[in-house]
Amino acid sequence: MDNSKGEVVLFPKWREKLRKKGLEAVRHQQYEEAIESLEPLFHYREADDEVITGLLISWVGTGEYVQAEEVCLNRMKVSESAYFQYLHIYITILFHEGKYRELMTLVEEVLEQEDLPGEVRTQLWQMYNVSKDIEDSHQKEEQEYLMEEWQEAINGQQIEKQYSILMKLKSFDPAPLMETFRGYLTDEETHPVIKTAIILWFQSHGVEESTSIHKFGKTISIVPVEIGSPSTHYIVKHLELRLTHIEQEHPIMYDIIVTMLHRYIYIRYPFLPTENEVTYIIEALKMLGNEYLQLEETPIRIGPETESYKKDIEVANQQYRAITGE
Repeated sequence: MDNSKGEVVLFPKWREKLRKKGLEAVRHQQYEEAIESLEPLFHYREADDEVITGLLISWVGTGEYVQAEEVCLNRMKVSESAYFQYLHIYITILFHEGKYRELMTLVEEVLEQEDLPGEVRTQLWQMYNVSKDIEDSHQKEEQEYLMEEWQEAINGQQIEKQYSILMKLKSFDPAPLMETFRGYLTDEETHPVIKTAIILWFQSHGVEESTSIHKFGKTISIVPVEIGSPSTHYIVKHLELRLTHIEQEHPIMYDIIVTMLHRYIYIRYPFLPTENEVTYIIEALKMLGNEYLQLEETPIRIGPETESYKKDIEVANQQYRAITGE
């Protein structure tokens, strides 16, 4: 079996014996025996598509999904003649691993191919529909569970838990729950951080319906998909631009105050600062940065407007950190 260079080789008779024994074991679903015979052929690069396919089926049959997935993906890239065989096995692996969303995305991409054989197209649709039914069922169960948790968090005034649940709900379509969560946007007892999280959830799913929100004694109507996010709005970019000179002199301080700015904006959103507020916010942020790093003493006397914004920014940051854990 060893050649003169010390490399392991399989002699033809042994190679054929392993191949025949392994494929026969696959046909009888004796997957462990099949693996014993087919793995040597694979490792010594003596395996053709039939052998590799048999080995993949055996790995799947014994639950060795990680190894099977890796090899299958590689073969899909290099084997044109057996591509659809490997594709079918790969989709089967995703199904067994419970990766239904990933499976559906892959099938959608493959079905766009015009030269797809009819038999393959039918098989893919079947796998897609089964996966969709399972995924929809799982999502419904998870959503029902999260809504039960949400109600408990509301009843117990557990704001941190409310935020955590909203982060999990982000992957769900808000349409079935729109009316429920619209009510929280106008409820004075709902925390501003929670209201912002709800709006951003609506926004991420392209909600086009006009929605009212009440914060800080004010009420406005917005269309979530049409308003800018808290971090990309032009007034926020303008504030960041006014702070860039600090980045050159004190980069650490710049990072701190920009973080504080974003948390403050998050709390206020969608009631964003006006141009008239920019100067006061800039001065308040500079003072907070100096205090935090103890770079210089804060002036004893400051204008009432700047002092007011400074307190608001401090409170907003404390609330944001306490609720989000960031």
